[in-house]
Amino acid sequence: MKRIIVYTRAWRSGAGLYAQGLVEGLAAAGSEVTFIAPAGSPEDRTAHLDKVRRVRPVRELIDGGSRLRRAFFSLARVAGGLGALLAARFTSSHFIISIPDPFVFAIWPLILLRLTGARVVFVCHDPEPHSWSLPARWRWLERAGYRLIYGWASVIVVLSEAGRAPLVRLFGTPADKIVVAPHGAFDVPAAGPGPGSNTLLAFGTVRRNKQVALAMEAVIAAREAGRPVRMIVAGAKDPNDPAYLEECRAIAARCPEGLVMEIGFITDERVNELLAACDALLMPYADFNSQSGVAVLAGMAGRPVIAAPAGGIADLIAAGLAAVEIPQPVDLDGVTQSILDFYATPAAEWSDRATRGRVLLNEALAWPRIGRQLAGLFE
Repeated sequence: MKRIIVYTRAWRSGAGLYAQGLVEGLAAAGSEVTFIAPAGSPEDRTAHLDKVRRVRPVRELIDGGSRLRRAFFSLARVAGGLGALLAARFTSSHFIISIPDPFVFAIWPLILLRLTGARVVFVCHDPEPHSWSLPARWRWLERAGYRLIYGWASVIVVLSEAGRAPLVRLFGTPADKIVVAPHGAFDVPAAGPGPGSNTLLAFGTVRRNKQVALAMEAVIAAREAGRPVRMIVAGAKDPNDPAYLEECRAIAARCPEGLVMEIGFITDERVNELLAACDALLMPYADFNSQSGVAVLAGMAGRPVIAAPAGGIADLIAAGLAAVEIPQPVDLDGVTQSILDFYATPAAEWSDRATRGRVLLNEALAWPRIGRQLAGLFE
């Protein structure tokens, strides 16, 4: 079997774990893989796999250092990664790219790979970005960059059925160029029986389309309706929309006994603690066309979700994820009532549903199965 080159700039959080899981799946399915990505944090599970050759560009700086120093390390990562990507063309014509560099850097190597006859599978996590990097007046340029990337890729893989339509509608991508391959199951320990703690969890980057502020308002409303529920908001701020975090903090200040915020990078150990402590994850997402790594994480930990069936979350619920579906269009009354509906069912019953869901999702989202599917795109 031909060697497959997997490239990503991601090295932590869900995007980094996705790339590592994909490489593990490809190797388990029999492929020889060269994996080009900064060293994973807190661990790099692909480092010692027999069929994997690991290339590690330098990481960018996340915290600390001057702006100039951070810019230097970011450019060093881009140069090292893209240099390794182009060098890999001498060893293979089969490439998978997931979470590329910013389009001004990513498009030129992609064009070179295609012009030299390589087949490039592009994993599209989000047809449109959750939040745009450039100011509104430059939105056309950023959108044009995405259109170029989608246009030059040989095949585009989306992680849910909901990802197809936006690619066709917004970017003119031919439908026969799009393939659906699910987001694989994270290897996380089962969180155990639901604690019945009256604690909900909102996890992941604090973004507008996750409607964290609405979730917080719904918790306050549920408390006013007599349910002594509290919620922990845990995750990093959206670097492209820092004002939204301040909106959420203002809501939390109104109800400190019911809303707790843990902002920043959440370690794996703390994630496990949060999952064990919560009854369910609250996810009133909107304008969401991708798969939710947070929902996958919840299902594999054996935790139910109170979620809008947006994007790939609908696929997960159909596959067995234990859930209360928030009615659409999502609004405050609907989210509040969904919280109350969740707590109307005994905790033991939710534990049973979530345990069954974990088994079903583990089968549907097995990485070797996904690895065989993506490797088959090169045959």
